[in-house]
Amino acid sequence: MNTNDNNKKRSGFGGGRKPFNSTSKRENNRVSPATKIIEKNADFDQLIADIRRVTRVTAGGKHMSFSVTMLLGNNKGKVGLGTAKGVDVPKAIDKAKKEAMRNLISVPIVKNTIPFKSEGKFCASRVIVKPAKDGKGVIAGGVVRDIMILAGIKNVTCKILSGSHNAINNGKATFEALKNIYRIYELENEKKNIKVEPIKDEEKESENIEGE
Repeated sequence: MNTNDNNKKRSGFGGGRKPFNSTSKRENNRVSPATKIIEKNADFDQLIADIRRVTRVTAGGKHMSFSVTMLLGNNKGKVGLGTAKGVDVPKAIDKAKKEAMRNLISVPIVKNTIPFKSEGKFCASRVIVKPAKDGKGVIAGGVVRDIMILAGIKNVTCKILSGSHNAINNGKATFEALKNIYRIYELENEKKNIKVEPIKDEEKESENIEGE
């Protein structure tokens, strides 16, 4: 046999071997973020953040149900999170949607970003949210990124400090951080709108008489 044929078989370009393909099975099975949005309405976009199968063991046997975590957002500063259980997935989705509508919050957006830094904590999850310059984009991962996109924040930097992979706890910690931003932003606006009225001359005279 010729030496060139042996080299071809060893290298993988000849014989029965197939050439090496860099794309792995994980990349082929990966779901893109756009496919997670199940419904786009004029009012709110709906997105399923997490689906779990829950089994409850009782004296009568095992009872299986499904837990769904859903996010809602109008891309204009309003976002909500809801978690619910149901016998099947459609019922759990309907319950989670109603719960998310009840838990809607407002997020102040200034120049396509948040006004200042904030930190939220829920159970073992800790999330920090920082404003970013225009053109930076949404630097976040997992459910935190989904919340920022649905809220309409285009430039922000987020970090999960706890290292937790629980989507529900990370989402609720992000909501706590956004709630803190809303509270402080509203207090600052109230302070700016407060007007101090000057004391009238009659009030000054009555104070002088009382002092004498």
